[in-house]
Amino acid sequence: MKRAIFVFLLGSFTLLSLSLPLLSIASSEDEIIRLLPQEYQAQVKINLSKAGSNRQQLTSAIATITPRERPSLGFILAHAPERDLRTVSATFLKENSEYAHKARALTPWGKMIPEEIFLNDVLPYANVTEQREQWRKDFYQRFLEVAIKEKSIAGAVKKLNQYVFDTFDVRYHATLRKKPDQSPYESIAIKYASCTGLSILIVDALRAVAIPARLAGIPLWPSTGGNHTWVEVWDAGSWHYIEAASPGEYDHTWFSERAKLAHESEQMSSIYAVSFRHTPTYFPLVWNHAVTDVHAVNVTRRYK
Repeated sequence: MKRAIFVFLLGSFTLLSLSLPLLSIASSEDEIIRLLPQEYQAQVKINLSKAGSNRQQLTSAIATITPRERPSLGFILAHAPERDLRTVSATFLKENSEYAHKARALTPWGKMIPEEIFLNDVLPYANVTEQREQWRKDFYQRFLEVAIKEKSIAGAVKKLNQYVFDTFDVRYHATLRKKPDQSPYESIAIKYASCTGLSILIVDALRAVAIPARLAGIPLWPSTGGNHTWVEVWDAGSWHYIEAASPGEYDHTWFSERAKLAHESEQMSSIYAVSFRHTPTYFPLVWNHAVTDVHAVNVTRRYK
């Protein structure tokens, strides 16, 4: 009888000992999540459960990032696609945030950018389904001084939309590019990109110098067919469109008249702008119709 009681107590103690680290981890993770602004805590907790073996990288990023940048990280982790939750490292996330904030502090326009625009259109490390890369520090170092010399967002956009492509010698080509959604360094390596690849490259360069920018496009032009991707830039309270690798004025491109024919009520013939922040709408990707986690806003009316 005494032996049975001893075995029972020993087993109970063993189970308790095994469960204590798990309880400690859960408790520690909850404490780390509480470091974030309350508006992000619930969603970040859900997203950590989707991160698999990468969970510790994400909690490490939250715990070790500077308090000033922690709210920005909360936004990113609350809205990141599941595929990124499973792969991005703490170093990647922290460097992305650090240089986004540095650029905002050093540029003449940085302090004029509303927080919600900064979070959604400067801070994000990616646009659509391109390979994830640590481009921000590199592009910050290459392009910040060039942009600041222009003294305005409009001037910097016009300058960089030529300077970036001259620097890397990247040009449009419909067939020599590797894939439609090339990352910046993929395009730089092969020197060619689709309209989407060119747009990704300039959006990232603009974001690196704290200029709010996002991909926009139409999956299917009415009447003529075909698709196109371009860039939208936020300046002085309004969004404007430009063609990647085609320096010129805001809202004047080869497709300006064609865009007026877009149909807001037709999914494939609407104009969309990508949003890192979750929205009820997704961007229909012509190269991968199965993807529905690239969020967007329907901006067709603005092009009328």
